[in-house]
Amino acid sequence: MATVATSRAGLAAYQRVGTVETVSYSLGDIGFNLYWAPLTAFLMLYLTDVVGLSAVAVGGLLVCMRVSSAVAEPIFAAIADRTHTTFGRYRPYFLWLSLPLAAAGVLAFSTASFFEAGRLPAVYISFCLLNLIYTAIMVPYNAISGALTPDSGQREYLMSARFGGGFLAMVFLTWLTPKLVGFTGPGEEALGWQFAMTLFGVVAAGIFINLFLNTHERFTPQAPPNTNPLLDVGDLFTCRPWVVLFALALVQMVAFALHTGVAPYYVKYYIGDPGLVTGFIMLFGLGLAAGAAMTSTLTRWLHRRSLIAYMLGLTAASSLGLYLAPHDQIGLILFCQLLSGLALGPIWAITMAMYADVADFNAWRTGKSATAMTFALLMVARKIGATIAITLIAWALTVQGYTANTQASTELLDHIRILIGLVPAAMAALGAVIIGFYNLNPAQLVRAQAELAVGIIGNDDPSTRAAQKP
Repeated sequence: MATVATSRAGLAAYQRVGTVETVSYSLGDIGFNLYWAPLTAFLMLYLTDVVGLSAVAVGGLLVCMRVSSAVAEPIFAAIADRTHTTFGRYRPYFLWLSLPLAAAGVLAFSTASFFEAGRLPAVYISFCLLNLIYTAIMVPYNAISGALTPDSGQREYLMSARFGGGFLAMVFLTWLTPKLVGFTGPGEEALGWQFAMTLFGVVAAGIFINLFLNTHERFTPQAPPNTNPLLDVGDLFTCRPWVVLFALALVQMVAFALHTGVAPYYVKYYIGDPGLVTGFIMLFGLGLAAGAAMTSTLTRWLHRRSLIAYMLGLTAASSLGLYLAPHDQIGLILFCQLLSGLALGPIWAITMAMYADVADFNAWRTGKSATAMTFALLMVARKIGATIAITLIAWALTVQGYTANTQASTELLDHIRILIGLVPAAMAALGAVIIGFYNLNPAQLVRAQAELAVGIIGNDDPSTRAAQKP
């Protein structure tokens, strides 16, 4: 039977998130970008050109990182959803894991200096450890967005601020990282990476501690978690809006990870200007930041589902532009790169807000709270997409006999263009079709959130659940 809490508690949950809390939450994404930006932009080049691993070994490592993280993510989510402390369910993890994450970052980027014999196992162990701790703190960070406020509009604003600032930080870090690596002098790239990651780790730890201190979990649905976390998984895979977002997350990440992973090779070997790599990546980040920052404005004019479809269409067009552009048409290539970022930015912000909304809807529908699990399995979909992308990149480099810092063959250049152009365009087009099946409308969402806020939750009668499914 449904239970009803006091309306006063429900109204308190709708209190507006203040400026300090919004900034603190948004800074959290910058903290993660201190790891994510270098890993995304430079990890493959670092491991092949600095550490000296083969493309096959690097591909195996990246797949291992994604697989281990995908397995661990729902486990961490199940723990977070069942955590009960005086500080809340999710906030304590920012305090507990900030320093271990910093230490793991330094360790991972020290393997080139400390391990001559047994370097490959050391690289695998250290980077997988970094990835697991990163995942363990990212799970509650994603989930807390649903606990800060139940209001869909405020969530959208939080995500716009989070990703606008996060992507802008990514641009800055993409520019800054090579500067810090080069600070130790020519030929000392390994030491430079240690220095850079030590600095990033200290700053990130301070950001996460601030996140712990200045956020508040004011919205906790009056719904207990399932006794068995596997039941959370079953509930989610019977929730149509969530399944649609799962499929969208997978294809979205294939396109995104291919674009970011191939970009350095596209610039270095297809355009033929290694000095443009950093600027090329930064331009994409600026587009992402601007697109994410505009999200709240764009959703005033277009429904979320329509906006996502249009942005995916622009992504497909810009990706095709990168495939078709001649290597000497730098202006056209840079325009397509910027357009890709502008199109993808709103998609990141909107979908993350939708994840929190679907978590509320599922809790209302089933009577069981699983906010962290809702986010975690969607992140698993993204990791699957990233793994597919990384595998394709490693396969293409291996098949075409890639050797670092040598002349690329015509066949290799064709594969690079396909991976940054045709495949992301196809994934974006598929995503535009997928989002058309999303059927959680604003009226249903408002009803679910309003009833959750005052403690009205679903019951275990299957007929009631069927009636509540969108």
